[in-house]
Amino acid sequence: MIMNKIILICLALFLAINYVDAQVIYPEESDTTINQVDETNKISDKELETDIIYQHDGTEKKVNVKKIYLNDLYYSLPGETKVNKMDQRLVHKIKYKTGKIEILNETAPEVREIGDYRKVKVTENPDEVEGLIEVAKLEAKAEGSDRRYSTPKALERTAVIVLRRKAALVNGEIVLITGKKTNVAFGEIPSVTLYGTAYSYR
Repeated sequence: MIMNKIILICLALFLAINYVDAQVIYPEESDTTINQVDETNKISDKELETDIIYQHDGTEKKVNVKKIYLNDLYYSLPGETKVNKMDQRLVHKIKYKTGKIEILNETAPEVREIGDYRKVKVTENPDEVEGLIEVAKLEAKAEGSDRRYSTPKALERTAVIVLRRKAALVNGEIVLITGKKTNVAFGEIPSVTLYGTAYSYR
């Protein structure tokens, strides 16, 4: 009888020990999701400390945009006060530090070669350039030769060609002639000087 009680007590202790071991709960792995989100936010905030220029050739520049005037974009590099200038027609868009995005040029500009001067139009009618973008003030001079006489008309045609070449170099597409000076004084080499303003259609 005593032996049976001892056996029952041992059996109860054995089951109790196994039950306790079965209830061991291992700690869960720490959740790193919150930390990852914080890191992402830090990167975004850092990007917004400056404006970002996206050029048509794929170049990205982190700068502080100062202003855009005519065909020029003025900016300074982060941590610098020096103001730099670039052709704003090379820029596709600007993402400002405020989050605003401004599209400057949907497509890349057509870069003219010197040989494209024949495509530049010359006019004396101000109505033809109304609403266009002013590119540059130009001056072209054509001089005759002391060996042979050059008529004012011939010199003017030469000056127009020089004017168109200069306009092509600055991506001008039309030139408005704003003034003309002719020198045909006796004993001096004849010359014609044309003054004009180059404009772009976009």
